[in-house]
Amino acid sequence: MTLAERVRALPRRWPGFESIRGIPILLRLLPSVSRRLSVLLGVGVLLAAALPVAAIALTGLLVGSIPAAVRGGLDSAAGHRTLDLLVAVGVLIVVQRFVAPLLRAVSMTLGRETDRYLQDRVLAAVGRPGGIAHLEDPDVLAHVRLVKGLGADAQRPGLAVEGLGYVLPSWLQALGSAVVLLFFSWWIGLLWLVVWPIVVFAMQQEYLRVGEVGYGRSDALRRAEYLRDVALGPAAGKEVRVWGMLGWLVAAFERAWYTAMAPVWKVRSPRGSVLFGASGAVLAVNAVSYGLLAWAATRGDLSVAAVAIYTQALAGVNSYTAFDDRNVYLSYAAVTVPKVLALDARLGGPGGYSDASGGSSRAPVTVVEPTASATGRDRPRTDVRFDDVTFRYPRGERTALHGLDLTIAAGRSLAIVGENGAGKTSLVKLLCGLYAPTEGRLLVDGHDLAGLDPAAWRDQVAVLFQDFARYHLPVRDNIGLGAPAYAHDEDRLRSAAHKAGVLDLVESLPHGFDTVLSREYTGGVDLSGGQWQRIALARAMFAVQAGARLLILDEPTAALDVRAEAELYERFLELTEGLTTCLISHRFSTVRRADRIVVLADGGVVEDGSHEELMDLDGRYAEMFTLQASRFLDEQTAHSADGQGLAATGEGTQTHA
Repeated sequence: MTLAERVRALPRRWPGFESIRGIPILLRLLPSVSRRLSVLLGVGVLLAAALPVAAIALTGLLVGSIPAAVRGGLDSAAGHRTLDLLVAVGVLIVVQRFVAPLLRAVSMTLGRETDRYLQDRVLAAVGRPGGIAHLEDPDVLAHVRLVKGLGADAQRPGLAVEGLGYVLPSWLQALGSAVVLLFFSWWIGLLWLVVWPIVVFAMQQEYLRVGEVGYGRSDALRRAEYLRDVALGPAAGKEVRVWGMLGWLVAAFERAWYTAMAPVWKVRSPRGSVLFGASGAVLAVNAVSYGLLAWAATRGDLSVAAVAIYTQALAGVNSYTAFDDRNVYLSYAAVTVPKVLALDARLGGPGGYSDASGGSSRAPVTVVEPTASATGRDRPRTDVRFDDVTFRYPRGERTALHGLDLTIAAGRSLAIVGENGAGKTSLVKLLCGLYAPTEGRLLVDGHDLAGLDPAAWRDQVAVLFQDFARYHLPVRDNIGLGAPAYAHDEDRLRSAAHKAGVLDLVESLPHGFDTVLSREYTGGVDLSGGQWQRIALARAMFAVQAGARLLILDEPTAALDVRAEAELYERFLELTEGLTTCLISHRFSTVRRADRIVVLADGGVVEDGSHEELMDLDGRYAEMFTLQASRFLDEQTAHSADGQGLAATGEGTQTHA
């Protein structure tokens, strides 16, 4: 094994090394956070370490000069020397008093900036992959939770930076004091140069052990925090009260929190053997050092100045910190910072995201650099084709799509129907590039979607998801986020709202397009489910206004009332004119207007044709259509019968009046 391999193996065999290694990692990171503050921190650390060592020497010389000054008087050369030394010591003390709070302020500011910087790194890393498989990975979510600072805020990396401003000067001061003691006794100085690093190392090993246990409980803490947020948030507020869930939620939160934190509480204190062993070693070395110094002084082997210098040097060598909270903070540099940086590298490397088990959200493919002839812009021009596509969600056991062959012609509308679990929504996610096929290829105009520029391709996609997002933002942002680069264009906003049939509603709101869609904010309002769906449809239409060519509508009428659904049904051809449209719906009144309809079952296409062709086929589509139509006919007949009965008894006229 080479030396480099042995060094790399040290963290696994000697956990305390990981904590020490975390400090250089953190120091290398700081200039990227703020070069100016990093320079100030470095200068402050050096001054805070050097000034006490210089004070040791000057104070010793001052004490040694006093007898001669007393004999000769202050006007003598010895007296002038004493006064000069006194002024020098005073200046050092004043500078120390100035440097200490300045260093503390710089380290705290740099610590906060480090937290912000790492948060930005994680936000960028999490948003970097083209797909969303990593957002469902527990290991990734554990990293993200640390950056959020939920539950275990004490582990934020900024505290490690604050600890550096306190710990590093004490370590350097101890080093300088040990060097001074070499002039008294080489083996005493050498003993201190060996003992205090070992003590620091042993205690850091203990703090790292606690930190690793705390980090390992991140997934369990996420569950506890979820239960807490359910009880405190508005989303489930109605059901919590109607069903009397609060007591259950509180009890479940306490159980989850205790289960998550019990291992941390068990190890949060250093082991007695390490603590007493380290403090005992320090006590023994101090006893030997002070005893030898006292013996030399009583024998007259040392001058008064030398006794003063070495006494202060012993105090200085004991000034290193190993047992306080600031040393605990350094373990966070070893636990948190490398993991955050590893997450950044993991989500930013070539070949796509890989889960912690080594699996991938996509099958191995050759990553093709986008070229002018193979970008995602102005596509599709001819078609989008699923070529023998099989898809399984990461860590999923069931295959969502199996050997799917499907061509979506450019400029035409395709409706996809099927029972729940047939793979319709999975197909939409593949079209959007949120996941990549496990096997097979998804081709756009003959080009593998994996080789297209993902950002350029998404500019061509406008989508209304079945589980669309409800942003607590003004209406203009809720719509404009469909194409953020054009969100300032008022005409496009109004046109998109008009096409979605929501313009009249927006204009009736208290502040029009500037109305925040949430009652949690002053002046905000909330919308019904159907109104929210129209806003989401307007967001998709705004993307179309900005140039998107592929329109995907996943259950676009699920939350609409009968009248609103009929309006959308009548305007379907207008909304989809000139676009490549993929419509998924259980409402056959909308589906039948599409140019082509396919039926999915068991992850593949089982029927394909127009409405008339599929009805003539008398297969699954005809069965589903007939069942839905008969239900509406039965309801209509029942309503008609009720009306006739009321009219026959005279109640119908009375009720109408």
